Amino acid sequence: MNFMMMTTAMQTNRAKRIIKILERLLKKDHLYNDEEIKTMKAQLRVVKEELAQSRAENSKGFGS
Repeated sequence: MNFMMMTTAMQTNRAKRIIKILERLLKKDHLYNDEEIKTMKAQLRVVKEELAQSRAENSKGFGS
């Protein structure tokens, strides 16, 4: 059980890092072509949705 919680925490940390990296890269959009920007935005959307779903599943209610 403890191992499962650790992997969930590691996945959450990884997702947060990926979100930060993608947002930072998208601020420098002049460095990328349109196709790369679309790909990054799609990945950002997927990671945010997965993180929100993970938080919803692990939520114990009332701000916990």
